[in-house]
Amino acid sequence: MRRKRPKALISTIEPVDGGVPTMTRWVVDLLQELDIDPMFAWYEPWSKHPTLSVPIHAIINGRRPSKVSCKVYEGYQGYGIGAWLPELEFTHYLPRRPWRELISECDLHLAVTGSPLCATPFARMGIPFLAWVATPWEVDRTDRVKEFPLPRKLLDKWFNGPVLRHLEREILRSPGGRILALSRYTANGLEAIAQRPMDGIMLMPVDPLQFYPDPERTTPWKVGFSGRYGDPRKNINLLLKAVTILSGRGHPIRLELVGEQDTAKLRQRLASMGIEHLVHCHPHLPPASLAPILQTWDLFVIPSHQEGLCIAALEAMACGVPVVSTRCGGPEQYVLSDLTGQLTGSDSSELAAAILRICDNRDRRQQLSAGAFSWVCSHASPEVSRGIFRRHLLELFPLNTL
Repeated sequence: MRRKRPKALISTIEPVDGGVPTMTRWVVDLLQELDIDPMFAWYEPWSKHPTLSVPIHAIINGRRPSKVSCKVYEGYQGYGIGAWLPELEFTHYLPRRPWRELISECDLHLAVTGSPLCATPFARMGIPFLAWVATPWEVDRTDRVKEFPLPRKLLDKWFNGPVLRHLEREILRSPGGRILALSRYTANGLEAIAQRPMDGIMLMPVDPLQFYPDPERTTPWKVGFSGRYGDPRKNINLLLKAVTILSGRGHPIRLELVGEQDTAKLRQRLASMGIEHLVHCHPHLPPASLAPILQTWDLFVIPSHQEGLCIAALEAMACGVPVVSTRCGGPEQYVLSDLTGQLTGSDSSELAAAILRICDNRDRRQQLSAGAFSWVCSHASPEVSRGIFRRHLLELFPLNTL
């Protein structure tokens, strides 16, 4: 009789778009290679599904947190889970009954996550888990906190923040936890919090069958950024100012942005800056649609305040596109001067000058293109990351014991 396939619960974020869902899809493929069935759970935001959670004003009504099921990631079972007191951010992943029920159904427990907090249910219950973490909790949200209304800022400063910092340390120090960081920058940040080394670094690999160079499609002076550019952390206004400077000096620059479903999000801002004719916005795109766009770019530009890695930049490098980036964390691992691109400060004139030095020098651009492609092949190949993941997973969960 064929043995029952082991089942893995993956605690993650709401599966919409962005870096974490990209990471999660790749983990799904690896689990399938190992004959493991994935199942997914995440905190369902109160703003999107208010009936699942129990806010302060609803406690007296006798309601309890519940979950909703749906199919995600090409047909796998997923559950959006509510929380007690969702206004208090640290409650989102506490292992109440819906979490415990799902955890008890599964043989393996993983977290694929932006910050470590998605691993809360496993750490709190004292069970072994493997977590792939993109960024420390606090730096991931610094810019969003600035936009909170005053009451929420005060709640965050005096209550949510201290509790969440404690919870993050607890997760990172959990005896049964094994933490893989998405980049060297992420590992450094997590190690400073945990006061212990992380268990490994695993870059998001790039699929060479989807992302590869096509030099004949490159359009000189077409630059781009792919990511959720409406997020304040992405600091997209810096890139828009650099484009304005270069256009004003007579350079034929064009900008493409990919990643926001609302492609009109920047319309008023672009009009006020007088560059709406220079910028084209695409929604979030799957890899098969994104790759042909990246192949046309002369340069990928990261203007962010903070990035755990910036997966799309690695995808661009696999297409032979050099990268200019602010010194924002993760990209500093692969944006190497005179090899793959150039790092710059967070000043629009400095960013514009860095773009000019590459786009206006075709020999240098070609040299950086070759270097970017070579770096991805050596450091972010599926083979490298697959080996890291399989080793840690099988050391933590030997399949012959499941």
